[in-house]
Amino acid sequence: MLNKGYILMLEGDEHDRELSRNYFNNLEVQFELLKLSNEVIPFLKDKHTTGELPALILLTLNSVPDNGLDVLKQIKSVDAFKHIPVIILGEHTQEELIKECYANGASTFINKPFNISLTDLSIKTFVQYWFEVAQIPTPQKLYNKSQS
Repeated sequence: MLNKGYILMLEGDEHDRELSRNYFNNLEVQFELLKLSNEVIPFLKDKHTTGELPALILLTLNSVPDNGLDVLKQIKSVDAFKHIPVIILGEHTQEELIKECYANGASTFINKPFNISLTDLSIKTFVQYWFEVAQIPTPQKLYNKSQS
């Protein structure tokens, strides 16, 4: 797979972080995992100064202390981060919530799969699309795989 940078993922649930860590490692995708929503903007500001912004951002809607939609709004309010595709991960589809995510700059809304086989298919399809099919800005520097 071509190296198009790394994924920044906000996931508060330890089980989901471990599952994501295993999938990304198996697919040889570079990633950084954050647990709290208030870590995202400081992380991005730090990486902006070093030229190491993520290629993609995954935000779980059910994050704390701010929800994923609030974090999306914060990200898209900073000019230096507006170009980064932000994917929202939800657990319950509500049409108005999905519309609100897209209206605030989400690139994609994905429901978290509810079983392992769907999770496997979803993550493989996600990685294939974003890292092999979609055209995203090339990162200025490569980033080492995180073991967060």
